[in-house]
Amino acid sequence: MNLANIFKDNKLIFDDFFDTEVVDINTIPKLDLNYVFDNDTLNEVLCFLKYPLNDGLYLQGPSGCGKTTLILQIAARLNYPVQQITLSNKSDISELVGRLTLENGEVCYAEGALSLAMKQGAILILNEIDLLNSSELAALNDVIEGRPLTYLGKDFHIQKPHKQFRIVATANTKGNGDEIGFYSGTKILNQAFLDRWRFIDINYLSKTQERKVLKKACPQLPKEYLNALLALACDLRLLNEVKDTDNTEISAPFTTRAVLRIAKIFIYTQCLSMQRAIELGFANRLNKIEKEYVLRLANDIFGSVLIKQSFKEVLEGLN
Repeated sequence: MNLANIFKDNKLIFDDFFDTEVVDINTIPKLDLNYVFDNDTLNEVLCFLKYPLNDGLYLQGPSGCGKTTLILQIAARLNYPVQQITLSNKSDISELVGRLTLENGEVCYAEGALSLAMKQGAILILNEIDLLNSSELAALNDVIEGRPLTYLGKDFHIQKPHKQFRIVATANTKGNGDEIGFYSGTKILNQAFLDRWRFIDINYLSKTQERKVLKKACPQLPKEYLNALLALACDLRLLNEVKDTDNTEISAPFTTRAVLRIAKIFIYTQCLSMQRAIELGFANRLNKIEKEYVLRLANDIFGSVLIKQSFKEVLEGLN
């Protein structure tokens, strides 16, 4: 595979990539042609996929910054199969390995995402890994280092890892607990377990990158609305980065997902104002004081005219 052609990027650290084996075509993620990659992060993930060196890959970053989507869109372009599971504080290792189930009155064994990924040569994505108890995660230690998985299905079974099997975890923390108060329920993970991972920090897209994403996803959005929405995102994120006693904080992150949601609500509904789109897409999840602050900030950035107009009224004004 020629990576420069696949990713339309001449600044990649590798020229080629191994040809992937696909057991089940349904495990290949759906390609999003509008997806925008960060070059540095793309290179780091490709380096891991090509040379895992008995490591897992741990992507840490705020909610909605695109950790899982990054892996899915890389895999889609490489024709790389993916198995994924979203963990919780009630998950256990049987969800990964597999478990006995009852179907049509007969006992059968349902394989888990881990055993399937090892067999198929897939990327296993473990979403929200910092919500799972360390005692359950310890079972992954040998697998991360390339050793076989031993488990009881209908019979005693040893699953050797396929040569292209990889493990990727995503989380809002680095396994040291919630340090900012956004992500309740996250656990402090065992340091011996964390030592088996290669860490990449993922953050929200830069303003330039987010502009590209927004323009591709919502090409109908007028330039003045696009600029104002990006400015609102920048100011709200800066609010939580610069913490002091005189500074208001917002109890929810203003994600790229929220930016796109607001823009699409505004465009697709036609009759709702940008203010209402901001309320539905983000502000309504906040408490009263925070919501009022966000709406005042939006009014200052958009201006009293743009914030009150619907997309239909904008189109009529252009004609």
